[in-house]
Amino acid sequence: MKTNRQTGFTLIEVLIAATILFAVIGVVSQTYRSAIISSEKATRSVALLGITPLLLDTIQFRLKQADVNQTVTDEGIIDGFQFNWTAKVIKAASPAQRFSPEDGDLVTYDKKFFLWEIVLTVKQGDYNQTFEFESLAWGTQ
Repeated sequence: MKTNRQTGFTLIEVLIAATILFAVIGVVSQTYRSAIISSEKATRSVALLGITPLLLDTIQFRLKQADVNQTVTDEGIIDGFQFNWTAKVIKAASPAQRFSPEDGDLVTYDKKFFLWEIVLTVKQGDYNQTFEFESLAWGTQ
């Protein structure tokens, strides 16, 4: 008896294989896209953190010279990043009293230490990062 057997894939098999293939391609492309986006964010964050020490040094220098009774602000551009910051004194203190052996009294000092609350915003294009921190500086009132 002779059978007429055909070789090849049926339409159902081809459709199932195509569905699996497209699902895998979709998952891989989504993963790749997420990796690219994460890499871009990391690159911007590294660049931002590269200029942050310079900004912190500048802020600290300005606070040592600032009038402690007023809010201090500044803005500018460094390495393509726009920045602005605002600082205000939230606490003032004087050095500890000490005993004076010459006259036997306690010596008190004026307030010389100031705790500043600082809000720093750094922006480049659509990327925006805000830092809030406190910094101790000394000066005169």
